Amino acid sequence: MSKVLKFGGTSVGSETNMRKVAEIIRHEQAKVTVLSAMSGTTDSLVKISSDAKNGKNCSATILLLKNKYDTCIQNLLSQYKEEALKKAEEVFSSIKTKVHNYKGISTEREILAQGELLTSAIFTFFLKESGLKAVLLNIPDYMHLNEEHTVNTDYLEKSIRPIIETSDDDTYFVTQGFICKNANGELDNLGRGGSDYSAALIGAAINASEVQIWTDIDGMHNNDPRYVENTYPIHKMSFDEAAELAYFGAKILHPATIQPCKEHGIAVRLKNTMAPQAEGTLITNSGDSEKKFHAVAAKDNITVIRICSARMLMAYGFLRKVFEIFENYKTPIDMITTSEVAVSLTIDNDEHLSEIVEELKTLGNIEIEKGNTIICVVGKLDHSKSGLVARILESINNIPIKMISYGASNRNVTFLISSENKKEALQFLNNHLF
Repeated sequence: MSKVLKFGGTSVGSETNMRKVAEIIRHEQAKVTVLSAMSGTTDSLVKISSDAKNGKNCSATILLLKNKYDTCIQNLLSQYKEEALKKAEEVFSSIKTKVHNYKGISTEREILAQGELLTSAIFTFFLKESGLKAVLLNIPDYMHLNEEHTVNTDYLEKSIRPIIETSDDDTYFVTQGFICKNANGELDNLGRGGSDYSAALIGAAINASEVQIWTDIDGMHNNDPRYVENTYPIHKMSFDEAAELAYFGAKILHPATIQPCKEHGIAVRLKNTMAPQAEGTLITNSGDSEKKFHAVAAKDNITVIRICSARMLMAYGFLRKVFEIFENYKTPIDMITTSEVAVSLTIDNDEHLSEIVEELKTLGNIEIEKGNTIICVVGKLDHSKSGLVARILESINNIPIKMISYGASNRNVTFLISSENKKEALQFLNNHLF
């Protein structure tokens, strides 16, 4: 059975790390390897595009980024060095041309795609130089978006599966994450973190036995190790638990990654490129049914919108009107609580906040509060058992809680706090629940 491995920007961020990735690919017998751009590339390309849009000089940023790739090529390759340097020259000449002929969002997308295209090309050269039969696939030829800006999974499967299935057993395919083509045939992307999603979609398309996501941390932790002491990796969890954690802030995994693998029964394994011997996290249908509390995640930059109106009492269709406003502006709602005369809800994307508020004002008085964090506790929270939610709340009894969501599923309890209390709340939960 075939494996799909995805490596993030840090994993391919230097020639040293690329050598590690090659060894992992060989050891795992990866059929398809999905790569992000070298770490820092996308940020640089975003800056280049922004400066071009605003008429600023991008030359220094372009040169700095080109030097990074040239140095990697010089240190990584010998046999294919000149070919790779030529490829890099072509890519950065193309970027300069696009900057000088900037035409808005379509040009931005073309510029952002260059990091994945160049990184995957360099890495394929290295695999060939290492004696492997490596083939570079241009994923925009297979990963297409429809008019609704969602991936055409039927086309992906019909176009890429025959290539994989008819290949020799010792062929290693390398391709790009993140990028695709839109319904107009233009280069586009799946958004930040979209490389995970790319790998999941490819895994589903070729009926892979496993999708592995390789980063610089040894699996999904029970809490955020950037803020909390004494966290540990979770060795086994369910698709539903992983989806909740990814959506509510666990940065190791893109939230959309889980669904394609869950639908096709494909296990997802999270591993550490820097410590490949570590067990990591295995995500399957079953998970670990023994633990009551599995993990905690936090999602920042949350805006609370409160709609207060006496007209709400027994008002048929009121919530429908509220939801339609957010739907019209393609703004998802994270949490929602209701009373007889008020609705409180949260969003993490305030791009259209002013327009949304103007329309909501027709329904009642509006209050806006920014600077909040959603904390999500995930586990086996059986509704028939007493004391589980109380134990969570006792852990943070000195932290002011603004909203609570419980009962939508038996997998999580979610609550809203001020971001200034985030670190303290995460540590208290870690100390008391685990």
